[in-house]
Amino acid sequence: MNILRIYFSSHWRDSASPCPWAVCDESGIVQQQGESTLADMPKSHVSIAIIAAERVLIFTTQPPAGNKRLWQTALPFIAEEHALSEPDDLHTVPTPAAESGLISVSVISKSWLKQIIAATTAANLPLRRMVAETLLPELKPDTWTLVWNGSNGFLRTSTTTGLALDNGDQQTPPMSLLLSLQAEKNPPQSITLRLTEPATALPEWHLAVALSAGAAWNWRNAPISNDVPNLLWGNFTPPIRLFDNLAKLRPALYILLIAFLIEVAGTHIEWLMLAHEKTTLKQQMEQTFRNTFGDDSALINPPLQMQRNLATLRHGTGVADDSDFLALLDTTAQGLGGVNERAIRGLNYDSGRLELDLKLPRAEEFKAVAQKLQNSGLRATITEVHDLGDGTQAKLTLSQEALR
Repeated sequence: MNILRIYFSSHWRDSASPCPWAVCDESGIVQQQGESTLADMPKSHVSIAIIAAERVLIFTTQPPAGNKRLWQTALPFIAEEHALSEPDDLHTVPTPAAESGLISVSVISKSWLKQIIAATTAANLPLRRMVAETLLPELKPDTWTLVWNGSNGFLRTSTTTGLALDNGDQQTPPMSLLLSLQAEKNPPQSITLRLTEPATALPEWHLAVALSAGAAWNWRNAPISNDVPNLLWGNFTPPIRLFDNLAKLRPALYILLIAFLIEVAGTHIEWLMLAHEKTTLKQQMEQTFRNTFGDDSALINPPLQMQRNLATLRHGTGVADDSDFLALLDTTAQGLGGVNERAIRGLNYDSGRLELDLKLPRAEEFKAVAQKLQNSGLRATITEVHDLGDGTQAKLTLSQEALR
């Protein structure tokens, strides 16, 4: 999934203003870059706005009193004295500060922000994130990071704070840098200087802390941490899109897919084994039947035919079969233990089947009776259920043909 980064400098005014842009892959490698109006930029699944440092004011303060949901209302009035603008035109974004008990507040012009959102939406480049360039450079422990283009730049002082710097030159450092060092209770041990152009010479500043050279700065491929505040907050929060986090979920989805395929494969293998076992048993039954009753016998239902033929042989030798009336009645009587004899309204026997007409107080009781009979080894079927007002009558058909 490609990501389109759009850089909005302090000179951007409307959709006719050109912007630098870069298309990066998921690892941050730049695939394309250029400078054009929003309408002429490549369309991407995700668009991120990077706002120039001089357009975002960041300060720390005590959290507003009351519920956090009220912060969005209270923060513009707190930011008024820092931004020197009317609260109605201040969009504020709070985030926990590095210093315990404080919050960092990012402030941007609300009217300017609305122009960016309207212009990107019209250009079919809806924004998912908007971040301040101030908070993008890497920050080492006890170190500040300063981005410099030879005349001005910006300074990142902590994971959640930073500021735009005023002008300076090779010999004169920006006044805002000097004031920040003087005001800091715990000044850094060093400042890492990152130039926007590698060919730019290092400034010859005499500071109270050491100044060391870092890698050249390029916002196009700078890592954007999830901890960097999204300026599209509050009323400007973009709508949730179902597949925004698909890339993050991809490893888990792969694992679930593999598990599903293994489960499906295992189920099919088990089904094939059971099907093979069923076929083998059926062939064995058919072979046993033919060995017993002759190879010319027609087979439709071997278990049932075997049972009936055995009953015929028993009858021929004077031996009773389980499906005979008396044997079946005896088994039924044992299974009906607990049922009042008056509940039996009728009885009929024919070809190994015993039919009972029962009247019970509730229809639900028939299932319990049928279950007892099945536990006794009988096949029980409930039919012709009728509500008589003072009870329920139904027909129970019983047989020893449990294999049918």
